[in-house]
Amino acid sequence: MRELGMDTYSLWREELITVVEARGVTHLAGVPGVICRNPQAPEPERLYRKTFINGLKRIYFPDEMESALSTYLRGRNTFVIAMNGYSAISPENCAAWGVKPGAYEKACEVFLIEMCKHFRATFPDADVRFTHGASDMGVDRAISKAATALRRPQLGFSCPDYLFFVPDDEHPVYVAESVEAYSHAFVRNSDILIAANGRLQAYRMDIAAVFEYDKFLLSVNILQLISSNGGPPARNAAGKIEDAVAHFEQRVFTIGQQFIGSSRRDAWGEALGECRHVLTRIGRQVLPPDIGLEINV
Repeated sequence: MRELGMDTYSLWREELITVVEARGVTHLAGVPGVICRNPQAPEPERLYRKTFINGLKRIYFPDEMESALSTYLRGRNTFVIAMNGYSAISPENCAAWGVKPGAYEKACEVFLIEMCKHFRATFPDADVRFTHGASDMGVDRAISKAATALRRPQLGFSCPDYLFFVPDDEHPVYVAESVEAYSHAFVRNSDILIAANGRLQAYRMDIAAVFEYDKFLLSVNILQLISSNGGPPARNAAGKIEDAVAHFEQRVFTIGQQFIGSSRRDAWGEALGECRHVLTRIGRQVLPPDIGLEINV
């Protein structure tokens, strides 16, 4: 028997099953495949459990990372693609953001399929593989469906907090000790992270890990591209990050990239001009209206 125990969560494996259990995490009630072992107990004492059949789904424990990586992500000329974004978009969100239900997930899937086809056409010897957050929803499901459609290897990454949302299917998953360890492992073992919207974790953990582990980041505002009204705001009315990519686009500016390498343009002069425009745009957002909206010709 193998067991990983924490204050709130427990994870263990015995013979033909792997079990994850949580105490007092009441939002797990009603999640498909999750049962409450003692529903009559006070909420802080209720135990929620999900069971996986080892013969169907291979679950790797924290100390089994090397085995998971060598089996599913490593090989000759491998190129590993990850994507993060929304785990779920409610019907109310869809209506407010100008997209049809399911359109975001389908767009993520199509984007990955088209990018993979292009990459393999450009580099025929490349071995493209996929990583994802392993859950059966949102962007994770889209990545898994794309990998399955392309018949490419995939490895899910999770942690005890999120394992309850992982389906008991044939796709393997590595379980890290914590949310932070999961996020870092997910990015560290990919070559490129495609940031496709998402909320605070996508912004705070995954995107930050790209720079910590020297990976590549491709930011694509998929919702804005398919929306009829511009998609979600960067921050909602409460000031919380609603769309990490929109927030990133509003806060990060790269100057002069489009001018570099052109012998017909004054790259330095045009970059300075672009920078002036960017600083003006930021100034209009930061300064009070009586100053920020002035036009000085």
